[in-house]
Amino acid sequence: MSETSILLVAEIFKKSIQEVIARSCNLDVPAAKTAQIIPNVGISKEIGSFVSFDGDYSGLMVLNFEGEAALEIVTTSLKVMGMPAEDIPSHYLSDDVVNTIGELTNHIIGKARTTMQSTYDLTAHSNIPAVVPVTAPIGLVFKAATLDGNSCVRIVFRTPQNHHFHMEMTTEPSLFVPLLS
Repeated sequence: MSETSILLVAEIFKKSIQEVIARSCNLDVPAAKTAQIIPNVGISKEIGSFVSFDGDYSGLMVLNFEGEAALEIVTTSLKVMGMPAEDIPSHYLSDDVVNTIGELTNHIIGKARTTMQSTYDLTAHSNIPAVVPVTAPIGLVFKAATLDGNSCVRIVFRTPQNHHFHMEMTTEPSLFVPLLS
């Protein structure tokens, strides 16, 4: 991998995931101490959510959830919002789980974009996140792919009940270099 700034961007997205889930669900989701450089991004596990962003910096973020991780996060979120216990979904493929994962992904990309703008003075727009149930892993190709390949990274998180989900991200190859006044 050539030198890029993907780990700086991934750190902002990692913190955005943690902050949005803490705020929306009152859950602490620690990240692994190690980021993994991976050859490509894809949708895997039981539920995948993805969103692209484009502008001064461009990329693709994917959240892959074990079904039980998605259900734990969404169940807690719906309880925090005051949903009655009898209306809380019991299966990770329910519409409420899929829709809430999409809404959380939307909040995460919004928080990350705001942080990127305040930290690096760079802006990007994003599309509406897509959420899909996964029966077989699906590889994704980022539109700005080059012959040298994009930088791709994975960061793993775990819920309080020790269920796992992870973020995979790719960005166009770029290096952030601070300018002197």
